[in-house]
Amino acid sequence: MSTNVKQKNLNTNNSQPQFQGSIWKNLIVISIPVAIYLIFKHFTSAVDYFIVGNPTKINKNIDSVITLMKQIGKVFQAIAMGLGGAGVILVAQEYKKNNKEKTQEYVTLAFLFSIILSLLLSIVFYIGAIIPNFDLFLPVSYRTDGGSLCYNIQLISFIFMTINVVFIGIERAKNKTCFVFFLNILNISTRVLLAFGYKWFREKGNVSIVDLQFATLFSDLLITFIAFYFMFFNKKNDTRLDFKKFKFSSKVLKKFSKLSGGLVVGKATYEVGKAVVNILTTKFYEPYEPSLLGIAGLAALVNGIVYSLSQSFEDGQSVMVSQESSNQDSRKTLKIFKNVFVITTILGTVGILVNQFYGEKLLRFFKPTKDFSSEEIQGFKTILFYEQLSLFTSVWASMMMGYIISYNKSAKVSFWMNLLRVSLRISLLSLLFLATDINHYSQFGWSTAGSNIIVLIVVTVIFVKFIKKSHNESAQQKIIKKDLKKKVFLV
Repeated sequence: MSTNVKQKNLNTNNSQPQFQGSIWKNLIVISIPVAIYLIFKHFTSAVDYFIVGNPTKINKNIDSVITLMKQIGKVFQAIAMGLGGAGVILVAQEYKKNNKEKTQEYVTLAFLFSIILSLLLSIVFYIGAIIPNFDLFLPVSYRTDGGSLCYNIQLISFIFMTINVVFIGIERAKNKTCFVFFLNILNISTRVLLAFGYKWFREKGNVSIVDLQFATLFSDLLITFIAFYFMFFNKKNDTRLDFKKFKFSSKVLKKFSKLSGGLVVGKATYEVGKAVVNILTTKFYEPYEPSLLGIAGLAALVNGIVYSLSQSFEDGQSVMVSQESSNQDSRKTLKIFKNVFVITTILGTVGILVNQFYGEKLLRFFKPTKDFSSEEIQGFKTILFYEQLSLFTSVWASMMMGYIISYNKSAKVSFWMNLLRVSLRISLLSLLFLATDINHYSQFGWSTAGSNIIVLIVVTVIFVKFIKKSHNESAQQKIIKKDLKKKVFLV
């Protein structure tokens, strides 16, 4: 998501626009809309914990169920982004070239390809979740008390999500930023209103996670209806589906398959890793600390308020560095990075103060009907202590990766670092549980903090090497330019 700011062109020879005026001002202008969206989206996560406040007869650890199911939902969302994103990239390339015929072909293929693949994957995920004694897709212990039904509703939502990703992505490629922002806010608002509708019209304590999943399904379906209207019936839409002119091409299909495969792996790796961590957590700790996963989810919820703000400035940095990266002088992009580093450091400090002084109050605000035991409160404080370190470790690592990606236009470094992060998290969690006697909440917290710290160190080394290389290349370019000027002067 981006916002228009004052820009100027250095020349007319395909140079990227530079941002004019104060870096701080531009960062704030770009980041505020993103911050509003991310915080709004984050608070929708709080709605689930807030509305489903009471445990059920079969499953007393409803917060753990919510945490697990929400992470499974994030996996489906990441896959949908990958499937839909492939088509969007190819459509955007042809649309910007004003190649109407190719654009039309890619739009139609993108929709068909995304729908068919999402249907096939839904069948695979459904079969995986009904296999007896097989916990990879959905833990057996969570299949009762609405868990299986909730999972199946998520699979249907996954199909609608994939369609929505294609539609919204195409609209974004057409620079319809306001319309895209409206669709995202409409989706979130509808979901929240439906969730509260269940709370208002149902008897106290009768709202279940299944109800909340239906709210998600209907909000996604609403956007899908809008997508179908624009793609089939809106004559003003220049990217409508046209099956009459559609030509099947195995070459294009291979291109779609290759691109979507890479995007799915890249986007879903981290979310799948987190889902595996959640499943491991239930296996390791449920017999001893049945509420641990739920408490961890609530700690992440509290910490995520300030984390969302920091993420918005990461996004602002990426936009500005991408615009400036075509210039050979890296001093301005480093200045942008330093400004964002200062902002996120201040936000991280504020986040820690909020967590320390208001963390427990926020916990009780999100769960007003629950009576927490002293052990659960202490466990919450322990996990929150480790979780809040991500305000520095994860944010700084993401900033550095974002900086490199803005220059390289490749997300490989992000993929490998996310893979490293989840691998370390799984390894540390297993090692701490099997080989140490420290508090279970501390084990969970250390696995999070430890993996983030190691990734930060690795990313910092890569970043420093990248900066040195960029600086050397910049110096060489300056020498070449000076030599050219001398030659022109002599001529």
